[in-house]
Amino acid sequence: MENKQRKKSVFDRFIAWILLLLQKSLTGRFFTSYEKANDRFLRLTKGKERVSKKRLARFIERNGLVVAVQKAFRFLLRVPLRDYGIMMFMAGGVVAVLYPLNNLITFDVTFEMFVLGAATCVCALPLFFSSRSLAENVLSSSFFSHILFDFLGIDDEGFRDAAEKEKISFATFAFIIGAGLGVASYFVLPTYTILIVLGVVLAYCTFRTPEVGAIVTILAIPFVDILYSCILVAFTFFCYIIKAFLGKRIFKYEYFDFWVMICIIVMTAFGVNYSDPLSSLKNVLINLMIMLSYFLFSNLIYSKIWFRRSIIAFTTSSLVVAVVAIVQAILGKMAQSVVELNAIVPSNAEIASTFGSSGVLAQFMVIAIPFAIVHMISEKKDFTKFVGFLLSVLFITALVLAHSAAGLVGLVIGALLVFAFFKKKAVYLILILAIGLPILYFTLPEHIVAKAFTLGPFANVSIEGELLYFKEIFLQILDKPMGVGIGGTTVMAEFGQEYIDSLPLQILASYGVVGGLVFVITVAMFIRVILSYSVKAKNEYRRVNGCAGLCSVLPLLLVGTFSNVWFDKKIFLLFVITIALSLAYIKIDREEEGVLVECVDISRATIDIALKETAVVSRAQERRYVHAPRMKKQLKRQEKIRSAEAKEFSNTEELFISKRKYSEETEQEE
Repeated sequence: MENKQRKKSVFDRFIAWILLLLQKSLTGRFFTSYEKANDRFLRLTKGKERVSKKRLARFIERNGLVVAVQKAFRFLLRVPLRDYGIMMFMAGGVVAVLYPLNNLITFDVTFEMFVLGAATCVCALPLFFSSRSLAENVLSSSFFSHILFDFLGIDDEGFRDAAEKEKISFATFAFIIGAGLGVASYFVLPTYTILIVLGVVLAYCTFRTPEVGAIVTILAIPFVDILYSCILVAFTFFCYIIKAFLGKRIFKYEYFDFWVMICIIVMTAFGVNYSDPLSSLKNVLINLMIMLSYFLFSNLIYSKIWFRRSIIAFTTSSLVVAVVAIVQAILGKMAQSVVELNAIVPSNAEIASTFGSSGVLAQFMVIAIPFAIVHMISEKKDFTKFVGFLLSVLFITALVLAHSAAGLVGLVIGALLVFAFFKKKAVYLILILAIGLPILYFTLPEHIVAKAFTLGPFANVSIEGELLYFKEIFLQILDKPMGVGIGGTTVMAEFGQEYIDSLPLQILASYGVVGGLVFVITVAMFIRVILSYSVKAKNEYRRVNGCAGLCSVLPLLLVGTFSNVWFDKKIFLLFVITIALSLAYIKIDREEEGVLVECVDISRATIDIALKETAVVSRAQERRYVHAPRMKKQLKRQEKIRSAEAKEFSNTEELFISKRKYSEETEQEE
């Protein structure tokens, strides 16, 4: 015990002393009795909760709409691929004929839709040669099987059931449906038709496997509007709640989740401007969905397989964003020398990729780069390390092209934090930079400092101007301690600008002092949870994987002191998802180690309160997931069979031994 006590730092001992005082105080007793109060509440509502769950589960399972959707989806899986080819050929043929005729009549000959229809006809030709059903083709294709079942994790039970049954051909109706789709394209663009079909398929897959919705949300964040991402989060959360009531998913409540709930309640209450609530209602609902995404991701990501899929999805979308930014930069350079390209890509256009703003692109890369670096140094295979190195190079290139000073500072902080968690000696480098740079700024001659702030993205950056701006806005916020609401119009009316160019000031102006304090406590608790995990992690590889989220979140918050990093709510959504993934990894690692926390200890800063004692077993070869209650029944049956066999074997063995003894005794007597 003495050796362990000596290993603790002065800061840890000081924190432990403060926490000991809190435990003995009235506030500390309230927190330490939290689990007992929770257990008492569960005992009181146990019977009623079971009855309500059974009724809701029975209603969902017997709901006619759900059953009809499942039957329709399995019906479509049994249709031969040839019939889908007929539909595509007819739809493309109608489009290729309809649009040129209309353009000839109106003397406006454009053949864009003609090319689209002809391309659809050409793509439909290979489908004519396959008489197998859609389910059989998907299962026999290694590419689609890998994308659907291995990456997205869609349950393949429906595909296998449809493949085992007879095919259902509706070639006659395929002509009519294809022609109808072709005519409908005149009123609704084919792009929207394809998106609607994909949306229906993804909605069904999300209902069957809510984890699919989580992965698709991560993939879609950089490319769709925040409103659509929030709708997808809401639908996935609804499917997850249904699965939880049916007993097919688990829900774990931790001590940190308690602070997240407080943060949601406070920000929802103070985010509405009561003088003009309609101006803030949309933003409040979006923020509410973003905060609920924490509970969605922290509970749906229940194994390292799903955590790895989430990280792959995030790095994949980030790769596309980085490649688009690099292509924009190349085309911009070419436009400076090629006059014809100026009409397509202006030479002075900023590198914004898919976000429309170079600042948002830089903030996105600040979150993405630590994950790529962790992927590079924590993997064991050389090929995977090379992929992580390539991703890191591409992400850093996109960040440099964005010409964002705050983004470069965030890159340095995030990279140093990653290496600090991987090798503890890097902490000294962080301390030297944190102490040395301010000293150099105030001790070096002014002309050298001015020269440093004329280089690249640091040009026209004035620290004195930023501090003066921060002071002026802060003094104005003191006059509105309760906040003015989250709507941009309310902030504009009080401060003369829609978004304050500082994240802490924006939070104080929108949610007031109470909201800012709750947000700071929530972030501090998250940092405490990550640091407590990093101390107890068995090796540096686990430590750096669990702390990657902190290496992304902390630089974003630090650079947000003098920039509004939530100008685009996509960054806020990604911020919350990153925290959720970090906590999910810690839960997974703790469960794999078999460490169960049964009591509340405020010094640990994280506890597990199991609302339902379940276990999820993943078997990738047989099925993508096996649900806990069903698995428990199978295990109980197997145990009964084994116990019966063992009992029967023991009885027969005893009978054989008794007979043998009897025969030996008779032989001796004779």
